[in-house]
Amino acid sequence: MNTAEITIPLGKLVPSRANVRRVNSEAGRAELAASIEAHGLIHNLVTRKAPKGAKFEVVAGGRRLGALRFLLDEGRTVQGVTVTKDYPVRAILREDGSDTEISLAENDQREPMHPVDEVIAYRDLVEQGMAAENIASRFGKSIVTVRQRLKLSSLSPRILDAMRADEVTLEQAKALAVSDDHTAQEAAWFEQDGWSRNPSNLRSFLTNAHVRGTDRLARYVGIEAYEAAGGGVLRDLFAEDELTFLTDRPLLVKLASDRLETMAEELRLFGWKWVEISLDTTFIHGCGFGRIHAVRRDPTETEQVELSALGGQYDELAEAIDAYAEGDPQIEADEAKLQALESRMEAIQNAAEAFDPQEMALAGCVVAISHGGTVQVTPGLVKAEDLKALAALQGSNAGSDDDEGDDPAQGKANEVEVAGMSAALTEELTAIRTAALRVELSNRPEVALVAILHALVSRTFYDYHHGRIEAAVEVTGQRRNLAPSIKEPDACRALTGWNEVLEMWGHRLPGNPNDLWLWLMDQPQDVLMELLAVVTAANLNAVVARHETGKERIANADLMAEALGLDMGLWWAPEAAFLSRLSKADISGVMREAGCPEEAAKAVERAPKPEGVLQAEKELDGKAWLPAALRAPVKVDGKNLAIAAE
Repeated sequence: MNTAEITIPLGKLVPSRANVRRVNSEAGRAELAASIEAHGLIHNLVTRKAPKGAKFEVVAGGRRLGALRFLLDEGRTVQGVTVTKDYPVRAILREDGSDTEISLAENDQREPMHPVDEVIAYRDLVEQGMAAENIASRFGKSIVTVRQRLKLSSLSPRILDAMRADEVTLEQAKALAVSDDHTAQEAAWFEQDGWSRNPSNLRSFLTNAHVRGTDRLARYVGIEAYEAAGGGVLRDLFAEDELTFLTDRPLLVKLASDRLETMAEELRLFGWKWVEISLDTTFIHGCGFGRIHAVRRDPTETEQVELSALGGQYDELAEAIDAYAEGDPQIEADEAKLQALESRMEAIQNAAEAFDPQEMALAGCVVAISHGGTVQVTPGLVKAEDLKALAALQGSNAGSDDDEGDDPAQGKANEVEVAGMSAALTEELTAIRTAALRVELSNRPEVALVAILHALVSRTFYDYHHGRIEAAVEVTGQRRNLAPSIKEPDACRALTGWNEVLEMWGHRLPGNPNDLWLWLMDQPQDVLMELLAVVTAANLNAVVARHETGKERIANADLMAEALGLDMGLWWAPEAAFLSRLSKADISGVMREAGCPEEAAKAVERAPKPEGVLQAEKELDGKAWLPAALRAPVKVDGKNLAIAAE
């Protein structure tokens, strides 16, 4: 076979039609070009003179020719020499033999590197002083790919040997690489049964003693603060969301406890009998705590003037935002102003609310970490041993309330507080909840009977001396219209369901109201019970309207929701229409509370709001998250407990 080694100008080289590689012939061209740029053309091209003209056909080395042309088009170099059409390319010129045979021989004899050999080669380059970023650029790889290869090179020698012997798959190796501890890696592989060796089980084995970066403790302390304190971190570079694990749980607990204790020390100065810390909030619900409540005074004249002015500014700004075109950059700036107005109004309202110092001396606070990793302060909890003393104190004070003419129960019911949500949005959410309650109540005559009796009996047999009861069912027949409180009533499932109930009964009742009495007298008991449920539901009002909360009424509605087993997840979901009315910071807060990945929440914070809203809606789908206004009240010792978050 006659051959000769020559150099040929790049502009005179053309691909041969006889090249057998058709599939993936251009795969990895950019990476190969980067390698040639850094290291030169290591393997010569195999060429033959073209039948016509002064061109040379490349029989073997088509990908290398494509990479060189890529460098030409990009105006790049090979080892410092600019690639032009005259760039000399080393080649072997063949004058006999089958072109197809030559092309097939080169591709058939090519053996890819074993993954272990590849990762060891990367490790050797790093040990020789080459940075990972430099490796990535010289071989045309992404920095993520290089770091993943280097991570695999940290596997124990025994694991690598098993991988060479094809006993460990690449996916299993990736799972084992989550830990840098060779002993732990070997225990996970060699000391486990075969069924325990799938990648998921291997990861669990190696991380079950660690704390995920998305855990409430990790979110509260912060990974940077934890690492600054000397805590170790494992990062699973092969997971889609790059899972992070904190390896020193005792240190994390200490850091979290120290921060909680600092806040507890501040609260102890306010006169509570006790202030305790907890790493989560769940224990509160099983300790049999009683509860005292803050008492709200009427705003002063100055406070009322400021509240009215702030409310007007808020409404004007909210209307202006609704009128903006989608994507208007002014939206975000005005939303920040809305938050500032809300914060000021909330500060004024909070200043008008305080606990009785005598009751505080028998009660305490719990400072805990919520599911989303934020601090949650639960004030006014009374331990079992102090309940008798509290009852005696409240009994002795009851007489002094009789002469004031005010509602002594005002301020002691569960108050709905929704951080980051406007009064208008809170009103809308509670109107939706009221519509859902009406539908559920209309289908449960036995509960409706209790509800209507509760309203009538409380007004007939109880006076101010006993503590006035404000029932959720308003038997004056006013039938509050819910549609004005809901921004898009036609799209509200709960309101549509309630309107269908009314329409169905509208067809059953007589058209002339003068015939109603006789029609009612003719109906069997079961029909009257069904109708009782509907008209009772029609008068149910659990709406938290702007500038008035109706605390006792809402507390009664909560009891009714519990009796009905109301599940607002069947009637409402965090869709774009709701999310668009929150700031991006509050949207990401909702996502974190719902358990969405941290990276997804951060992505929403960075994205333009319209895109962030759509992404958040997608992430929240199926998470069953509800805002506070729609959640079932927390139960403690048979009583509703509103947990105030700070």
